[in-house]
Amino acid sequence: MSPRTKEQNERIRRTRRREILDAAHQVFAERGFHDTRMSDIAQVAGVSQGTLYHYFASKDDLFLALCFTWADLMEAGIKGLFAEDESPSASEKTSAADKMSAMSHLAMAFFRTDEELAPVLVEFWAYALRSPKATERFRALFETMQHSYVTILEDGIASGEFKSIDVQTLSALPFVVLDGATLLASILGRDTVDPGLVIEKTQQLVFDGLLVESGGGES
Repeated sequence: MSPRTKEQNERIRRTRRREILDAAHQVFAERGFHDTRMSDIAQVAGVSQGTLYHYFASKDDLFLALCFTWADLMEAGIKGLFAEDESPSASEKTSAADKMSAMSHLAMAFFRTDEELAPVLVEFWAYALRSPKATERFRALFETMQHSYVTILEDGIASGEFKSIDVQTLSALPFVVLDGATLLASILGRDTVDPGLVIEKTQQLVFDGLLVESGGGES
């Protein structure tokens, strides 16, 4: 058997890393960050602890890698919403209202996909308070999302779709609602607070309030 090429080794490495992250996703969701052990993740991933430590130096390192993967996916999704308008072949620009709706659906899709990880997200925020690396990555994600919201809001105001509002303050609202609803659900239980429903209804309320009435002029 001929030795593997560099490209084959890299594909194997990426596949194994993805398998470990998927296993970490499962274990963190079941046990939470603090009660998860590296041995638990190694067992679910089907690798030895030595192999696990070859890819990730510690549980903190693995947890950050998982959080960064989510952030990268979210950023890619956000940038994708603007890609069509920037394409030379675009016949017309997407309305600000449609972009705002798409942003809301994107955020909800990410949340619904990993809703069982909401308590882990709360743990991540606490972790970020003592981890400059985590804080830096979270700040970058926040700034990407806030910039996108600001751009959409400013375009909507300029086109007459949206009422004139404080775009900087309003652009932070999605994070405020997500954080608050997730924290309350983690403490009180989802029977008391359904974070997905709270986020969805708040987004719709804000969106409806932004729109200029069709009769012309602001209400």
